[in-house]
Amino acid sequence: MTKRVAIYGGGVAGLSVAHELVERGGFDVHVYEKDTAVGGKARSQFLPGTGAAGRKDLPGEHGFRFYPSFYIHLIDTMSRIPFPADPSFAHVAKNLVASREGGIASSRDGRKLIEFPRRLPTAPWELFSTILEMVEALAAGPDLDDEDVPRFAWHMVKYLTSCRERREGQWEKLSWWEFVDGDRYSDTFKSLVRAIPRTMVAMDPKKGSARTIGNISMQFILEYTRADGDNDRTMNGPTDERWLEPWKAHLESKGATFHLGKGVAALRFDGTRITEGELADGTLVTADHHVLAVPLEVAHPLITPAIAAADPQLAAFRSLAVASNTAWMVGAQYFLKTDVPICEGHCFYPESAWALTSISQAQFWRRAGRAFEDRYGDGTVKGVLSVDVSDWETPSPFLGKAGQACSSRDEVLDEIWKQLKDGLNDKETVIRDDMVVARHLDANLDFTSGLPRNPTPLLVHPPGSWAKRPDASTRIPNLVLAGDYVRSTTDLATMEGANETARLAVNAILAAEGRSAEACQLWALDERESDLLAPFKWLDRQLYARGQDHVMDIVAPRRISATAIRAVTSLLRFLSMGFSVVT
Repeated sequence: MTKRVAIYGGGVAGLSVAHELVERGGFDVHVYEKDTAVGGKARSQFLPGTGAAGRKDLPGEHGFRFYPSFYIHLIDTMSRIPFPADPSFAHVAKNLVASREGGIASSRDGRKLIEFPRRLPTAPWELFSTILEMVEALAAGPDLDDEDVPRFAWHMVKYLTSCRERREGQWEKLSWWEFVDGDRYSDTFKSLVRAIPRTMVAMDPKKGSARTIGNISMQFILEYTRADGDNDRTMNGPTDERWLEPWKAHLESKGATFHLGKGVAALRFDGTRITEGELADGTLVTADHHVLAVPLEVAHPLITPAIAAADPQLAAFRSLAVASNTAWMVGAQYFLKTDVPICEGHCFYPESAWALTSISQAQFWRRAGRAFEDRYGDGTVKGVLSVDVSDWETPSPFLGKAGQACSSRDEVLDEIWKQLKDGLNDKETVIRDDMVVARHLDANLDFTSGLPRNPTPLLVHPPGSWAKRPDASTRIPNLVLAGDYVRSTTDLATMEGANETARLAVNAILAAEGRSAEACQLWALDERESDLLAPFKWLDRQLYARGQDHVMDIVAPRRISATAIRAVTSLLRFLSMGFSVVT
């Protein structure tokens, strides 16, 4: 008998749940989304009235989309979505293109852009050397202490060689700041230590769990040791066109029904089951299974005291304060009359007060076969610089205030542009004011009250918060959860986390229906260099089981210099030969 499933939320999590259900059959799938389009934070935000002569409007977005190599669940789903707009692309995953390098734009000491090409290691010591070289390039300058760079690289190598048990049992209890000995750096380097995780995952290292930030930091570092096609990727066009619209059409062709402009307002509970979902317009939704696939800040008030009383994990979730577990990461786009590639990948601005990262998108969109100016705008726009702003609390030296203290979109956009110029322009002028044709700030930001309000913050992970986050399955037999706040191996506010938790939610539904044999495939977050790192993690597992410190804490010299870390790298190289025999 067909079972009706109500999915509340049409973002990546909700769409992923719908996808897995309609592929298996036997479910009448209904998706309820408060907005008039699907995709949530992933969808495009086109600028009305900017297209001319048959071209589409200029494509803005919440923030640039990127698809690093640890996105496995999401890419698997994308490879099962047809892309009929171009017969040469079998599925939407073919719209992903690899970035071949990363860049650091620093305003200190007259430096120009530093570019990092991809380099495949063949041995662990080559991997460790790459980490040291990257950190040295990032932090070069006379105002740093001699121990700054080696100390930071030392801790990166320590985390990379820590076993899973130590990460979950010891590092989860620390903040990232505590793990890397943040108080022991020079003032200049402290600002870099704070900026790096904010740029990647919108986290303050003094507040974020060492395990969460460490796991993902390792993934981002390892991106630079992976080959094209197996590294950080971006899309060859706007997200709506190249992914979300084909996805919705595919799900509809499989029988899914979408109810747009119909957000959930409450879940009705009889003490045992969810009886109905109540929509914002008062409509009541009945279903055999209810899937809560909305973000943390929306899900939290829907878990009433009565619902929480039915499941200890939901009670713990109710105690999770939204404000202290979320942060802002908001995007802006600058549409340019001249294409400025900058580098063939993402660019990091370590001295920017607002923790900026950017990507010049037109170079990747040309890979779809047409120039940007032929497809979007009025023909004068040839490039688009897309920027993520991850720190909204630190005052800028130019403006004298933080992003959250700004009173208009123009004020925010002016300040972001100043910080971009400060990072990019030095011996040569890379970007100029007269290049800008149009600009866009995430439409989700609301300035109607005078100061910006952000209804779409991102989840962050304070030490110990894992224990308060729920699993996808609950003790309420017809309620499951999907979203990046749900426990998963990804454990991060990402599209990958949303997709993985959607699979966990579907597996719970399948188990309830006696169809566990059809469960969705799941992958662990993998550092994939395990063949290189396995000996060191094996050693750490033995030490941790005996209650002993990590080997790098045992052998740590009083003064961590570049010479010291290279000496330890050489020691690890020697030891690995013996470990390979043991393991």
